[in-house]
Amino acid sequence: MDYISAKEAASKWGVSEVITRKYCRQNRIPGAKYQDGVWLIPEQARKPKKIKRRTTPTIPPLAQKLIRQKTKKNYHGLYDYVQINLTYSSSRMASNRLTRNQVESIFKKGKVCELFEPTKASDIVEAMNHCVCIDYIIDNVNAPLSHRLVMQLHYMLMFGTVDHRKKQVVPGVYRSEGVVRRNRPMPPTEKIDNELKRLIQEYENRKRKDISTILEFHVRFEQIVPFEDGNGRIGRLIMFKECLRNDITPFIIDDKHRSQYLAGLAAWSDDQTMLMRVVTRAQERFTRQLKRQASRESYWRKSGETEDDNVEDFCDEEEDDNENE
Repeated sequence: MDYISAKEAASKWGVSEVITRKYCRQNRIPGAKYQDGVWLIPEQARKPKKIKRRTTPTIPPLAQKLIRQKTKKNYHGLYDYVQINLTYSSSRMASNRLTRNQVESIFKKGKVCELFEPTKASDIVEAMNHCVCIDYIIDNVNAPLSHRLVMQLHYMLMFGTVDHRKKQVVPGVYRSEGVVRRNRPMPPTEKIDNELKRLIQEYENRKRKDISTILEFHVRFEQIVPFEDGNGRIGRLIMFKECLRNDITPFIIDDKHRSQYLAGLAAWSDDQTMLMRVVTRAQERFTRQLKRQASRESYWRKSGETEDDNVEDFCDEEEDDNENE
């Protein structure tokens, strides 16, 4: 076999000698060898093809803001608003009796204040776990929806709860055959894995995902009922993540709209407008919150104050929105 030098190959291929030697070091030229301090390249070797670089999807602005505030541990911005209100509202739908102020105290201080009546230990643990789940979806906001992500969310949500310790719920594991839901047909246990994976694959194969696509996934996910407990909270966490990922205005469905939300889920196959109406109103409330924060940030910049100087609570505004509807 005849060989040529790296300089000769570079001239032949129309690239620099530095690039040619780099091809050799990366083993991209079959038969090239290093001998006596120089690279020898087979005379008939062809110029290596360019390696296509994988482009990282751009993180939408709202998701970037949450990531930034989470990293800075900003507890007077959008990040804590999402943590407190999404945890409170979604958990409330699952019969968690903690107040919004108690959820805020759990999130910010790691303790519960003002307990005037007996409180379930699981309510506290699950609220703490839900905050961890929100951090997880923010950290993985651009990750494709996957079976592993769903199972991880359930594991984090249910780990350490009373039901877990009593072995009534196994975190990150499908429900058992004995689970029964009245007036709610469910696939048998042995079909959950295939149906959930098929649902996720069909969703990810959609090139364009809008709010209707996300709601369709949510409805079908809730119909599968993959877990013993926590299905609704997992489903709502996924919806929030996918809205952030696809640059769609996210939403938090308040417990006061629980009946309309459940009715919309049940009627989706016949009438999608019921659930869409609930979600649209929730998006409007979230948009108003974004405008409030934008106004505050503008004020802080003009006055030279920091966010830590303004500890006004977002929660009161959320309650005002609900009262006005």
